[in-house]
Amino acid sequence: MKTLKKHFISGIIFIIPVSLSVWILFKIFVFLENILGTFLKKFFTNIYTPGIGLISLIIVILFVGFLANNFFGKKILKLIEIFFENIPFLNKIFSFLKNIIQKLTEDKTQLFKGVVKIELFNNSYTIGFITKEEKESKNVYVFVPTVPNISTGFVLVIPEDKVERMDISVEDALKLVISMGIFG
Repeated sequence: MKTLKKHFISGIIFIIPVSLSVWILFKIFVFLENILGTFLKKFFTNIYTPGIGLISLIIVILFVGFLANNFFGKKILKLIEIFFENIPFLNKIFSFLKNIIQKLTEDKTQLFKGVVKIELFNNSYTIGFITKEEKESKNVYVFVPTVPNISTGFVLVIPEDKVERMDISVEDALKLVISMGIFG
């Protein structure tokens, strides 16, 4: 009975990450397929097959990338940007998303500049990630993610002498946070 329990647990430990990975990949595929696939299915029913939406999306992205990298294309895309920047409410969303994408894709810049340990209350500590350091005010901006969804969290502005820099890479700290402290 003990061996059967061991085999069952080993099977679960293998099956759960594999099945969740496949499920997430499937959901991403369906999401990307539906961006253009719904339009293609509605207007081109005789040539539509599953997967055409995703392939069409990739072709559109490559075409826009081609436009972004030549003189006339840049002019066209700039006009589209100006249009979006002049529509009330939409301009706020557009500018916010554009700034985030530009920040994430900047060359030679890491999103997080280091890992710190900060005290929350009564000798309770949490891990945070330095996003910005101000030399003149000696403040550090620290992003503290919420677990297990690390895309959400809060930003603290802390005096530099109140943070303890950790001798751990950002990647290892992210693994530690995502695993809720299990792997470290």
